[in-house]
Amino acid sequence: MRKTFCMVLGISMIIGMSTTLMAKERDLDGLTVTVVNWTDVVEPEEKSTTQEELLWEYRHEMMDTHNFNYETKGLAQWNTSLELLATSTMAGEPAGEIFRIHANSVLVAKNSGLLFDLATLDSIDLKDPKWSQTLQSQMTVGDSVYGIATASGPTFVLYYNKRLFEEAGLDGDLPYDLQAMGEWTWDAFVAVSEQITRDKDNDGENDVYAITVNHATFLNCALFSNDGSYVAQDENGNLFYNLGSPNSMEAFEWTNAYWKTDNDIYPSRYNGQKELFTSGKAAMYIAKLWEAKTLTEELMPDDWGMVAFPKGPKADNYSVVYSDDAYVIPNSYTKEEAEDIIFAYDIFTDSAPGYDGPDDWMIAQYPNFRDERAVEESMALLKSPGVGKIDYSIAMAGMGVSTGKAAQDIYFNRMTPAEAVESQASMWQAAIDKINATNPNNVPKEVVEE
Repeated sequence: MRKTFCMVLGISMIIGMSTTLMAKERDLDGLTVTVVNWTDVVEPEEKSTTQEELLWEYRHEMMDTHNFNYETKGLAQWNTSLELLATSTMAGEPAGEIFRIHANSVLVAKNSGLLFDLATLDSIDLKDPKWSQTLQSQMTVGDSVYGIATASGPTFVLYYNKRLFEEAGLDGDLPYDLQAMGEWTWDAFVAVSEQITRDKDNDGENDVYAITVNHATFLNCALFSNDGSYVAQDENGNLFYNLGSPNSMEAFEWTNAYWKTDNDIYPSRYNGQKELFTSGKAAMYIAKLWEAKTLTEELMPDDWGMVAFPKGPKADNYSVVYSDDAYVIPNSYTKEEAEDIIFAYDIFTDSAPGYDGPDDWMIAQYPNFRDERAVEESMALLKSPGVGKIDYSIAMAGMGVSTGKAAQDIYFNRMTPAEAVESQASMWQAAIDKINATNPNNVPKEVVEE
């Protein structure tokens, strides 16, 4: 306790000295930075943790020190913020200093010609590990960077029921151990599935299944786990249909073969996968990271763990998709104005003093999981460089294409993987062409190939 107190006191002294130095260098002259969001974000009257209390104390100290205000206002919907940025910026009166752009629209935003190049600003370190490098890569053109966001978490992960593993004669920590050794592979996943899936009372029907399936989610995870994807991007920033690539086809064929076993169970009602998992009917469940908070002991008495989706034979490492919203500055602001805006944003996205160490992000994650390995191993792995992947297909949302269509066609034996890929090609290409048309650096494919 004494050591912790001294450490916090030392940090406070350092922050205090830094604040004094920064105060001499930067006065924002009463600037109000408005972040255009789809909901208002306000300071809670009651802070739930010491970390949250220290965070808001720090923010207020910084606003007082540097003479600025910061607000996040629900001025747009998730699917209209880009439109508001365009109309207000072109009118010469941007609705805010910073706009939050939904992940589905970040490519169009990047290509719009309306965003400030953050790489030209001196008031921000784009290499700071607090920024999402996956998003930054997506928002980069040459040496220019048009949007950033703090590092978030992966989209989909694999939850598993430890009791069902143990009842099948497997160690409850087996997925963790295999993952740590780099041996949590498709083959290991199949072997585990075959051992877990059982007809316990010999009535001809399985009582326990290895996994509950959402077609689109399973296939998408399989694609990225083998370094494949629905859509990829070339060196000119143009998207192309990638479902027919060797890596993607291998993932498609493996998924099809897995679905022809009796290891998976499909829910009898819409969105019933979670219930099959929490009730103990299925031992594994692919779901979004935020769902960990909902897997309470009341909902699911069985103990559970969390790992990455197993890796395919063409992958050197595990893979997970990150789909981050981007925070951007309209280019109608002068460089001096943009410097002040990004300076304030950088401050407001800092962690609380004393909670800003390289591993301190774990503190907020521990309450969401049943064991430490989910945080210290799985989350740490999925946050490590090279693991996060960009799903370019989300840019085509609302354009008449669906990542679920091909998956459904093979799950219900309507088509072979090759037929499903071919049947989707023209629809995907039409949507891709619309996105590529917004690319100012677009080079026709024929020219690229020459």
